[in-house]
Amino acid sequence: MRRAALSALRLSAAWPRGTEPWQGAAAALCQAALPLPAAAGPARALATGGVNPDGTPFADAQRAGTADLCDVHVPEPVDKISQRKVQIAQPGLFRDFGGRAKFSGPASTVLCFENNPLVRKALCDEKGEGRVLVVDAGASMRCAVLGDNLAESAQKNGWSGIIVHGCIRDSATIAALPNLGVKALATHPLKSSKRDPGFRDVPVTFAGVTIKPGDWVYADEDGILVAPHELKL
Repeated sequence: MRRAALSALRLSAAWPRGTEPWQGAAAALCQAALPLPAAAGPARALATGGVNPDGTPFADAQRAGTADLCDVHVPEPVDKISQRKVQIAQPGLFRDFGGRAKFSGPASTVLCFENNPLVRKALCDEKGEGRVLVVDAGASMRCAVLGDNLAESAQKNGWSGIIVHGCIRDSATIAALPNLGVKALATHPLKSSKRDPGFRDVPVTFAGVTIKPGDWVYADEDGILVAPHELKL
């Protein structure tokens, strides 16, 4: 069903504006494939925000790397992989682009394809409150859905990080943002369209993990972890 939803988004991106006779059917297909989940509870701010004093389990987990968290929360033997509650993203796909390599927080998601209105709305109009914006852009290598202006707004508004299953641009400027983590597949100089927004706060699946709104995402130089709740050491 997710493939059908992404196919509908790709068709919508390619169709001339104002001539989409099937647009309602495509939207219905996407909504059926990706039902909206229950609203997630309020996000907790990161330790760097000052609300989690040093020595608390939350602050310690924020400083810990994904390897440390795996040691505590992930069963060791491979034959227990089906019992894992913590998901580990497939390695070797994502590159670090932000000024902060290690970041974490509750997830908010965007599903889009070569269009970024919902990415802009989230990063520019909302308080991040330590959240991580996860953008499933369909792994498109034809344009970027994140640039320096949106990344600067994200840092200003308190987003912890952004994970893009697709491309970004203005990577040199983004690398100079000290308080924002950014992971993406690659860079591309062309900006995306603004025509078809996609979907907000729906489950997204890529790199072998499924991320739902409100799941906790932990990212650093070693990889990306996804958990249904906050992890503590």
